[in-house]
Amino acid sequence: MSELADLLRQKAEIDAKIEKVKAAEVDRMKLQFCEMATQLRELSALPSSLVTLFTDKAGTFNAYRVLKVKKA
Repeated sequence: MSELADLLRQKAEIDAKIEKVKAAEVDRMKLQFCEMATQLRELSALPSSLVTLFTDKAGTFNAYRVLKVKKA
């Protein structure tokens, strides 16, 4: 295998690993954000624009559903 082909293979592996780690980090941050939004709402400290964003037509507040995150 040529050096160039080997380096390109390594680059592809690294790029794939970066994407996997990035996706995991984003999921972790979304969960953390949902937990924080819920806590702030319980304290009536969440900005009204976010309350509106996380509230469905039935009037139920659920940041987890809106961001499509599973509760821990």
